Amino acid sequence: MLKDNELKYIETEIKKTISSIENTFHHEFLRYELHQDEEEYPGYTKEWIKYRLKDLYYLIKVYLEVKNVIFYLQDFHQKFDTFINDDANDLVKAEIYHPEGEQELKIIIDFKRFLDPFKVFDYRHFKDEETIRLTSILKHTDYILKNSKTKIVTEADIYKQVKWILGLYYPKCRFLNKASFIQEFKTYSPDILIPELKTAIEYKYVRDTTDNVDKYIDQIRADATNYTDDHRYENFIAVLYVKNTAIATLDMIQVSWEQKKFPKNWELVIAMGSK
Repeated sequence: MLKDNELKYIETEIKKTISSIENTFHHEFLRYELHQDEEEYPGYTKEWIKYRLKDLYYLIKVYLEVKNVIFYLQDFHQKFDTFINDDANDLVKAEIYHPEGEQELKIIIDFKRFLDPFKVFDYRHFKDEETIRLTSILKHTDYILKNSKTKIVTEADIYKQVKWILGLYYPKCRFLNKASFIQEFKTYSPDILIPELKTAIEYKYVRDTTDNVDKYIDQIRADATNYTDDHRYENFIAVLYVKNTAIATLDMIQVSWEQKKFPKNWELVIAMGSK
């Protein structure tokens, strides 16, 4: 019987291995395959992914055995053992699971089905851990803009630079993702989409003391009524980038936000400017 810390180690290794494989697949493999970029060592990335997929297979197998889900383990073994160990099989087969989505590794999706029953691998558990990092990056919007020497004319100048940073952590963010927030007369498109976290981000740029913060929050509230019916995005973050700190205090902005009665899946991040 494994000790609790040993079990947690396996759980952590499974998460890290999945993340490493997915990041390499989206950052490197697709770039070489889809854009035909020249790889320094042709075929290396594909072989690395196959090697790590085998590592992941055995990590999950050990985990199911330790959890003593015998029939589940047998099913997992029967489904994947021959396939994973036969070099003739294409372990890096990709599929598109949504008309507007990106390619995903099929075997990772299949592996995740065996992990779904365990809370530690639940998407919501993962989201809670990642939300801290995501909101921290968004709160530092001013720092990102100043250090990248970004010239700001429109809101797009802001969120495009932040999106580039987020793409380092969430590779799918870097693709030209689209959401299906379609109403009767218009299709609504959030500024940043992070498929890994099922999260959409909307930026508002409050420039100077003549701007009415309440007006911008009203605009976000209108967006909230239209960002519906796309199951791929369940969480929404509104980022209010307030360039001039004299415009309003954090407390004043938060009070205005709470008065608008936003849906529970909407969160406000206030990014204050600096001199």
